[in-house]
Amino acid sequence: MVDRKKNHRPVRAHLKAHRSRRASLLGGAVLVAGLAAACGGGAGGAVGNPARQNPDTLTIAVAAPPQSLNPALAGNGDPLIIPVELAYDPLIYLKPDGTFAPGLATGWRFVGSGNKVFELDLRPGVKFSDGSALTAQGVADYFAYFAKAGGLGASRVQNFEKVTATGPLSLRIELKAANPELPYILTQGFAIGDVVSPAGLKDPNRLGTSTAGAGQYVLDAGGSVTNQSYTFTPNPNYWNPKAIRWKKVVVKVIPDANAVLGAMRAGQVDYMISDSKNADAAKQAGFEVRTWPYLFGHVQLLDRQGTQVKALGDVRVRQALNHAIDRKALAKALFGKYATPSDQILLPKADGYDPALDGHYAYDPAKAKNLLAQAGYPGGFSMTMAAYNLQPGETDAAQAVASYWSKIGVKAKIEVPVSISAYTAGLTGRKYQAQMFEYGGLPMYLVADQLLNSGSLFNPFNNTDPRIAALMREGAAADDASRPAVYRRLQKVLVEQAWFVPFASIDKVTVSRPGLEGVTASPRSPDPNPVFFTAAHG
Repeated sequence: MVDRKKNHRPVRAHLKAHRSRRASLLGGAVLVAGLAAACGGGAGGAVGNPARQNPDTLTIAVAAPPQSLNPALAGNGDPLIIPVELAYDPLIYLKPDGTFAPGLATGWRFVGSGNKVFELDLRPGVKFSDGSALTAQGVADYFAYFAKAGGLGASRVQNFEKVTATGPLSLRIELKAANPELPYILTQGFAIGDVVSPAGLKDPNRLGTSTAGAGQYVLDAGGSVTNQSYTFTPNPNYWNPKAIRWKKVVVKVIPDANAVLGAMRAGQVDYMISDSKNADAAKQAGFEVRTWPYLFGHVQLLDRQGTQVKALGDVRVRQALNHAIDRKALAKALFGKYATPSDQILLPKADGYDPALDGHYAYDPAKAKNLLAQAGYPGGFSMTMAAYNLQPGETDAAQAVASYWSKIGVKAKIEVPVSISAYTAGLTGRKYQAQMFEYGGLPMYLVADQLLNSGSLFNPFNNTDPRIAALMREGAAADDASRPAVYRRLQKVLVEQAWFVPFASIDKVTVSRPGLEGVTASPRSPDPNPVFFTAAHG
């Protein structure tokens, strides 16, 4: 695999990821694609009548390179996880309809009550791409590596108190704290269940530029260029060869959404994760455009106890910031018909989402000013807000929110980190008192785990509240039937305490070539998995 910056240098988490979507990292082929599209030529044919999906090769465009090909350092969710999904089978598959299916594990269960003991039965006869065998001890060793690797999901595996191989193909996980979503985080979107082979674990530095999984495909290093293009070919050792649908899958990094659409018109790309601004143009060009609720846009008020900006420690100030923004106008201006206003840090239909809280913070600048005055800040105050384009348009959203706040005297200085390493360093170093963020539509347990837990990346000031902590513990230990009610109570406290300034539920937009099937999703499975994609016959 060729690295344009330094040959064979591993792609490491936080260091080579998420180049700005405003950067222009377009190779010659992409420029040709754009020119061909502009001239109406190329393999795509006339505008509105693009070529159908090639049944042998699937080409996916992503806006940013993977943080790493190493599952333990890859992060989670689209687009970071796509290369890992191709090369690593998870222990449990999350199907497009949100239900679970066997992967490397054929059976799983919680033992007893309280969601703290979990057992897995592994699939017999599985070999990794390097020929080594899947064993329970190998999975336990992978978990131990994952917990120490330093990736974004490490804390979830650090919650494993003890992992025991109870047989050659069976193991038990004992948790420090309850986790009702353990089966969910062992699916493909989180990488925790994407087991690396024993041989791969012996030299983890190589995992940044090679693959060592038991998935459908292996990386073709000779046909790949770090941070630009990744080519995958079928894994000859795959346990279910009939499931392999493509002779080749290519993942291209193209930061500019307009350039991707041009490449699709020229027949060089088959699938892309788009933004709302390009959706209508893609439809007019004859491509399949699919949308569904995906993210909740919000400002995280990180300094909620007023450590650096004393004003943020007052709940009236945080409530004022919520009343100061016009959610309906924001959603429409930023995302058009592909978003709806929201006051909550969950998507509709998620466990814990409460329709009774919709509209809790009506747009009322006069009330916002009055709350500021009551708190002792009639002239407003200043703070620093980070805005990094992990999702397209987050900097635009930050500017729009800051504009509303300026009308009540609150000055939000927006900082745009130059890289993901600078961004995460700024968060952990408490450089920002707030940040714009668009977070995926996950169950409340997982949202709370990342956004509320003391010491997490998104709670760098270690804010705590006894009511919030108690409800998090209660929800984690509850059974499936009673958990949503607990999380609705948690949501109510979060809204009333105004730890966040939510503003919209935002749709995911995907664009695919006619004849590409399997691009489907659901509330619990919001990221289409390319291993389920197929080309229509005929």
